[in-house]
Amino acid sequence: MHELLYYVLLAFAVSFISNATPFFGAAYTVYASLVLLDLRPTIPLVALFIVVTALGAAVSKNIMYLIGVALRRPMSRGRNMALLRGLLKLGYMWLIVVILAIIPGLPLDDYVYVGTGAAGASLTRLNAYVLLGKLIKSAVEIPIELTMFRAAYGATSMLGLTRLDFQVAFAVAFTVAGIMLYRLDWLSMYNWLRGRISLLPKVPEAED
Repeated sequence: MHELLYYVLLAFAVSFISNATPFFGAAYTVYASLVLLDLRPTIPLVALFIVVTALGAAVSKNIMYLIGVALRRPMSRGRNMALLRGLLKLGYMWLIVVILAIIPGLPLDDYVYVGTGAAGASLTRLNAYVLLGKLIKSAVEIPIELTMFRAAYGATSMLGLTRLDFQVAFAVAFTVAGIMLYRLDWLSMYNWLRGRISLLPKVPEAED
């Protein structure tokens, strides 16, 4: 019982810390799956780890939101904030939050969470939608990863690189990509898409 509690707390801590690191995108479900292998997982145990990792990941995203709140004044002058505020008014931003929370590997959701903080979005709603996305993510990824590790454990070391090596490389790549994404004019790109896709709605306060 004590061993199980230790591993559950470890899974929560890893999920929280890895998701609280801006733009790192650590594969916390992979760590949870590796722990489960040692515990001889049953369906209830897998379900427990799905909930625990989702909670850890979702709660930690409050840090991204608070970063946005702290940077609200300098960020509010950007054109991209006008787009985020417009999407929030229409309700589409919450769908985007759920989708980005589910996408594996890419920490694109961090940029949106910072933006929601700067745009003054509801923190309660943000937590609810992020938790929904992370529950879906963990429920999909953990069973798949368990199956993969059972079938071919150790395959990730074929190139001679550890998982930490891969994550450091991904952290650098994601940081560079994040800087490039931030410098893009999302407002102009959205308006360009609107001109070609009639189904896209007009975003309040986001028109040229």
